[in-house]
Amino acid sequence: MSKPMTMTPEVIEEGKRNIHWTEMHMPLLAELKARFSEEKPFAGLTIGICIHVEPKTAVLCRTLQAGGAHVVLTGSPGTTKDSVAAALIAEGITVYGQRSDGRTQHMHNIHRVLQHQPHLLMDNGADLARTLLQHYDYTSLIGGTEETTTGANLLREETGQSISFPIIVINDSPLKRIMENEHGVGQTIIEGFMRTTNLILPTRRFVIVGYGTCGRGIARYLRNLGSQVIVVENDPMAGLEAALDGFRVAKLEETFTFAQVYITVTGRPNAISMAHISQMNDGTILANAGHFSWEMDLDRLRQEAEHIERLTADIEQFTLTNGRRLMLLTEGEMLNLAGGGGNPAETMDLGLSLQAASLLYLVQHRQHLVNGPQPVPHIVNTEIASKMLYHLSEKPV
Repeated sequence: MSKPMTMTPEVIEEGKRNIHWTEMHMPLLAELKARFSEEKPFAGLTIGICIHVEPKTAVLCRTLQAGGAHVVLTGSPGTTKDSVAAALIAEGITVYGQRSDGRTQHMHNIHRVLQHQPHLLMDNGADLARTLLQHYDYTSLIGGTEETTTGANLLREETGQSISFPIIVINDSPLKRIMENEHGVGQTIIEGFMRTTNLILPTRRFVIVGYGTCGRGIARYLRNLGSQVIVVENDPMAGLEAALDGFRVAKLEETFTFAQVYITVTGRPNAISMAHISQMNDGTILANAGHFSWEMDLDRLRQEAEHIERLTADIEQFTLTNGRRLMLLTEGEMLNLAGGGGNPAETMDLGLSLQAASLLYLVQHRQHLVNGPQPVPHIVNTEIASKMLYHLSEKPV
């Protein structure tokens, strides 16, 4: 079990200041908060949330609370901002977990959220939904949302027809893919890399493993900043897109002599195996942009490394039996959150507004929805796109 969270007035105030600054730059959620405060669409409902606990998601939690919801929240391993969690607790939101939590404690926190018997789920990696389906049986659930590609894959491929409630997949929205995945993740993974390593980007040789919208954004931003980039992609259509975007597309086995840095962004386990790692150059840097650290086979790396040394708070050095040294950033957790501030407030304003609006849609239209994963309703996409376009465009004098 983890130690109790620090809840001093200074820590709480720090969290509140960070949330306040962020809230100033999230106009879509501000509009929804004003609407929810008046209409109280979630009155009497408990919303169970698993999402990265940081200032932008705190603004979302405040918005749902303003709508009458009892909000119960846990984060993801290695990404929780403890001061933000403390500030939310001080405001009456139930928060389980802190930055130091590992995977075992995280799953304990998932159970603690589900023991509140939420009426709505807001999930980030399908931990809540899968755990509920495996261990709980209650009829109060209206439905849920899923934020990520990783979670959508798990729900569609592992649980299949066993899902007895609707789940709106936010990552299926073209709005999220364009603004948050490509432009938000693209620039903040680079920010996380630079903060963590203090290295320059021009001429550095990167291999991006996965060319979905997040991988595309990372690859394009790196190239624009002077890096050399190769893309690894198993899907021939995504690989063709990468080639037409001007990137060399190669098999992972063809990149070992080239690469100085690998960044995984596939949503799949073991995209980089131990067999791959053992062939990499001395000094190669490993980083992950996907939701779970299992995109690289880190368990075997830790088992088979001859020596492990922590060089900085966020850089571990693994010396292999062949003498080569591999550098792992932020323990393989999401580099933009564990090593930086996460996606910009404006891009998350769109994605988190999609979350809030989709939860509202579930409450209002549950009887018309099929069970299982499904796209964001067109009317929700259209409404959020119109509002975001207005706020990003130059307003008339």
